[in-house]
Amino acid sequence: MRRRRQALGLFLAGQRQILGTPAEDYLAGRGIQLRDLGRQPAALRFHEAIWCSEAGHPLPALLAAICEPGGRHIATHRTYLAQDGAGIWRKAALRHPKKVYGSYGGGVVPLWRGSSGLPLKMAPPGEQIVIAEGLEAALSIVVSVPEQRVVCAVSLGNLGSISLPPAITTVIVAADNDGDNPAAAQALQRAIDRFTAEGREVRIARSPVGKDFNDCIVSR
Repeated sequence: MRRRRQALGLFLAGQRQILGTPAEDYLAGRGIQLRDLGRQPAALRFHEAIWCSEAGHPLPALLAAICEPGGRHIATHRTYLAQDGAGIWRKAALRHPKKVYGSYGGGVVPLWRGSSGLPLKMAPPGEQIVIAEGLEAALSIVVSVPEQRVVCAVSLGNLGSISLPPAITTVIVAADNDGDNPAAAQALQRAIDRFTAEGREVRIARSPVGKDFNDCIVSR
């Protein structure tokens, strides 16, 4: 419980408005134009200086709230940012530029509510949801098909732990192109089996180019 409070405090310490910050510049460099949506996802924030143990000093970071499907904040995802030699904001040149503070098993980053505009726990009967593994891949789907409800699972291993409300009858898994990776294939199958056992229709969507749907929009 203490760690959850700290994770929430970390998120709340960030700026609500990421437009006009390095976080927006970073996402725009990945082909994700949040301004096209008319508003930014409330699950995203920007912090100008969060301590990074790997770097040994604070770094700017894009923050994302990881929540239980009921809406309770359980962890905070950080993407550390830095400018390259040309002044372009990118992921910091670290071994682990992405970190999660807190335990996020079963949680998601609730990025977009789709056409209904309702939170996940109040999803209308028969609604479908798109679940992507990574934050940038999920946001790429948001800006491409904003009529869809989209969440980020944070990791493939977490995908099969997500509990969805009964109203969600169709799950579209935006799977990464992991190639011949038995562990990834097994993790994906576990998630498919779990959602199918719950009586949901499961569809798999993959980017036609690159590793994920972010590569798809970057390649346009």
